Amino acid sequence: MVDDVKKCVDARVGFFAQYFDIPQQMQEEVDSFIRDINALGEKCADAGQFEAEFAATGLSDRFNAILPRCTQKQRKMTKEEKQASRKIAKEILYENRQDLAKSALDDAMQWVRVEAEDELTTRNRERMIEEGTFDDYTIAHNIGDTVGSLLGGLFRKKDRK
Repeated sequence: MVDDVKKCVDARVGFFAQYFDIPQQMQEEVDSFIRDINALGEKCADAGQFEAEFAATGLSDRFNAILPRCTQKQRKMTKEEKQASRKIAKEILYENRQDLAKSALDDAMQWVRVEAEDELTTRNRERMIEEGTFDDYTIAHNIGDTVGSLLGGLFRKKDRK
């Protein structure tokens, strides 16, 4: 196998060993995949041909189908990986800063609205209790809800089979 092709094969095969634990019931499938990827590597003249064949023959799809069914190994990130992760996180936050700010503002406005409605409801309820009209309001409100649910049932579209 040519050196640059061997690097491509080893990267994919080593990916399993380095980052994943293979469940016993999947071991044969993974072994078959490794045999197929090695066979492809043997017949390719260079890395470009290998990568093209890897995608065209469906090995890429098999690789992507196997990974989610394996258990990811726990490991500590290296200092370089942590720095890269922080950099990516900062880039994502920076690129999405307008959406994040808008979302935070929307959340704050929603909270203020809900709090204001709750306060208004509480004051109205207290006022109605003091005036002695709360019982009348409750009865009228419940009648309205009952009539609405009865009439709503009449006008709903029924599933026809």
